[in-house]
Amino acid sequence: MGHLEIKHLRMLSAIAESGNMTRAAEKLCITQSALSQQLKDIENKLEIDLFFRTRRKMILTESGRQLKETAVHVLDSINLAERNIFSKVNGEKGELKVGTQCMFCYKWLPQVMKRFRTEFPNIEIEVGNSTDPSKELEQKKYDLIISGAISLNATHTSVPLFKDELVCIMSVDHPLVSCNFVQVEDFGNYNFISAADPDRSYFYQQILKPKKIEPTKIMNIGAPQAILEMVSAGFGIAIFPQWAVKEALVTREIVARPITLKGFPLTWHAVHLTHNRVPRYQWEFVRSINSLDVIESAGVLSKS
Repeated sequence: MGHLEIKHLRMLSAIAESGNMTRAAEKLCITQSALSQQLKDIENKLEIDLFFRTRRKMILTESGRQLKETAVHVLDSINLAERNIFSKVNGEKGELKVGTQCMFCYKWLPQVMKRFRTEFPNIEIEVGNSTDPSKELEQKKYDLIISGAISLNATHTSVPLFKDELVCIMSVDHPLVSCNFVQVEDFGNYNFISAADPDRSYFYQQILKPKKIEPTKIMNIGAPQAILEMVSAGFGIAIFPQWAVKEALVTREIVARPITLKGFPLTWHAVHLTHNRVPRYQWEFVRSINSLDVIESAGVLSKS
């Protein structure tokens, strides 16, 4: 078994529809002798005749008619699948699942989504919070993850988006206000209010923990506005992107200080699985993030 191939179904349909080997060969863009050999080979393998040969026309046998019905369904399904794939790759329809590792991204992300939906109205876009980028990409939970903390991985590709800087925020009467900048070691003397729990906090895992710096207490508060209120009330210090806290420095009783004398630069990336063909609409979504007016309107520092 397993003798039938797609080419045989196409051959059968072409001959049945044209009733003539010459026209069928022209339709399939092969020579008549090659078509004749194909038909002879599959008839020998199936041990049946698919056509009655007459001087004027090729006529399907009963077995040929049964196989022709199957060919119609199979070829229609294949053609539909090819059209759907083509439409998806070219941005006519599909789905884009975007994960973000930072709540602050929602300051500019809706603008990107709005622009994207205008250009690709038939693409369903889904956005969610990412906690484990590698796992979520490999399990296809997300097609694309926006992250400020990436690790090199042969299975992932990252596209730089824009440059950022993290600053330490505190209440106006906090002891660190008198400093021109905050040392990393200073985080070991105060409560640290974080948008992520310690296991998922990039700053804690990559900066504090390796240096064995443990804050007095780590307070996990997911909502950025709630963090600002807690900091303003003097319950601890926190880290924010500089652009994300710009307005709060004016409207709330908080101040910001650079982290270390050189500052704490950060580059945001769009991360996806490494493969040869990424849908055009996914590239366009990334391009929209990189659009200068979107970045500037959100108050982000600069493009990468």
